[in-house]
Amino acid sequence: MVIDIVREHSKFAIYGAQVVAYGAYVAIRHLFCYMPECFVVSKLDGNPVEIEGLPVRTLDVCGLDAESTLVIIAVTELLQDEIAATLQAKGYRHIFKLTAHEEHLLMSEYFASIGKFPLAVKPIYRRNGNDSGSNGVFSLYEVRHHLDKPLRNRPELRSWEIPIQAGAEPAGIRICEQQDNDGDNISDKNKQYCEASAMYSVWKNASAEWVGIEHYRRHLLVTPDMLSDDIDAVMPLPYICFPNSGSQFRRFVGEEVAWALHKALRELHPDKYETYVRCLNGEYHYAYNMIVAKKAVFDKFCEWAFNIAGYIETLALQSVKETRALAYVMEQLTSIYFIANRDKSMIVHAEKAIYT
Repeated sequence: MVIDIVREHSKFAIYGAQVVAYGAYVAIRHLFCYMPECFVVSKLDGNPVEIEGLPVRTLDVCGLDAESTLVIIAVTELLQDEIAATLQAKGYRHIFKLTAHEEHLLMSEYFASIGKFPLAVKPIYRRNGNDSGSNGVFSLYEVRHHLDKPLRNRPELRSWEIPIQAGAEPAGIRICEQQDNDGDNISDKNKQYCEASAMYSVWKNASAEWVGIEHYRRHLLVTPDMLSDDIDAVMPLPYICFPNSGSQFRRFVGEEVAWALHKALRELHPDKYETYVRCLNGEYHYAYNMIVAKKAVFDKFCEWAFNIAGYIETLALQSVKETRALAYVMEQLTSIYFIANRDKSMIVHAEKAIYT
C-alpha cells in the first residue's frame, strides 16, 4: 500500500494537482500525518498555484532531489506510464503509481476513519441460489462506442454485464447486440450526452430489478451478492475536490454551462435549490456517471436528471449544442442527487477498475 512506501522515504511529492492527487494528500495527511514537499504537474495551466499552502510546481522547477525523493503519481491511470517514463528519464529513482486499486484502498481507509461513504460488502444477496445476473435480477450495462480504442487488458465480462452501444443511431455501425437506439431513446444526442445516452436507454427500456452503467474502460466491481433489499444504490467512492465539486465541474464545461445548471436547478427545483448549491460547494464529487441501483431508484434519479438536462437544452447554448457538456452535466447531477439524498438512501460503494 502507498503508505508503506511513504514510510520508507524521508521526503515525498505528489505528481498531480486534481482530484486523485488531492484525495491522496488528504488521506495521507489525515491517516498518517505525513506531508508532501509539493504537488508536481506537467504544466501550470489549468492547475491551482497552491493547495492548502503547498506549492504546485512543474518538474523542471520543483527543486526535488531526484535521488532520494519518492514521487507518488496520483493522476488517472491512463497517463501514469507516460509520467513514470518522464520521471525516470530525469533521474527519479523512487516512483509509486497510485493505481485505481491503490487509490481505492487508501480512500476506503480514509473514509472509514471519518465514518462516511461505506463500502459494499458481500455475500449478502442470493436469489434462489443463482446470482449469475441472467435471471432478470441484475443487469450492469457496459457502455461502448464504435470509436473506442482497443484495450491491452480488456477483461472478460461476467454474466450480468451486458455491452450496450452508445451513439448507435448516427453511427450506423453495429458493434453490440444491445444498442441505445432501441425503444425510447436519445441515441442521436450521443455527441452531447456521451454514455448518458445509454443511461437513458436503460432507464426507458431495461426491466431487471437492479440496473447499472459502467464504461468499456472503467468497470464498477459490483457483483450480485453485494445487493440487498436494504441497499438503494452502489457507486464508486467519490473524489474529494479542491476547492469544491462545482470548481471541478467548471474545469470541463466553463462558466456558461455552470450558469445554465444553476438556472435549471433554481427554476425547476426552487425548494431544493439551496440544498443543491451546498452540494456544488461541497468537497465530494461522484464521477463518470457510474451507478448500480434498484430499478425504481435508478428510474427516479433519471427522471429528475434528464428533466434538468432537457431544460438546459432549451436554453440553446452553443457550448451545449457543439460539445459533450451535457455528459458533464449528467455527471454533476449524479453527484448532486446522491449526495443530497445520502441521509435518506442507503448508498454503498464499490471499487472501480480502469483498463488501458
